Amino acid sequence: MKMPEIRAILIFEMLGRPAEHLKLALEQFIERLSKEEGIEIANKVLHEPKKVEQINQELYTTFAEVEINFKDLTYLFKVAFAYMPSHIEIVSPQEIGLKNFELNTLMNEIARRLHQYDEIAKRLAIERDIFQRQLLQNGIKPAIPAAPSPQSPPPVPTPTQQKTKTKKIKKTGKKKKK
Repeated sequence: MKMPEIRAILIFEMLGRPAEHLKLALEQFIERLSKEEGIEIANKVLHEPKKVEQINQELYTTFAEVEINFKDLTYLFKVAFAYMPSHIEIVSPQEIGLKNFELNTLMNEIARRLHQYDEIAKRLAIERDIFQRQLLQNGIKPAIPAAPSPQSPPPVPTPTQQKTKTKKIKKTGKKKKK
């Protein structure tokens, strides 16, 4: 038994400015998506950008509804992880039967992607910690202090903290007996 083809509607959202650039970016995004292996775009509707009213900045939002035929469920998962649609609606088939090895393939794809995202998150946390230490070494307090992570090196005291620590040692230090 072969995995069935999947027909699904995916919604992709974008936020940015100016409106003309956002519209072009969404068109280019859908064009890049259409070149993915194992998929065929059956229909697409791109909506005009609209100004976001709740934000004080000049930001716009837009979205595209894209109906896609996927060769099988594996390609749907790959697109979902690579392009992160805000919504997925499977149109057909009504039921999907999977063999053990097909489910294994899907689960391993999910695990692989999660490991990739975990690696990226850890690398960014380490880079953030290094950047914040550099700021502190130059006497600049970061706007948002980082929460300590297991990979984080110990925080480096600012020059002000170093002077304060030295003064405290001098005040409480005892003289050596001869």
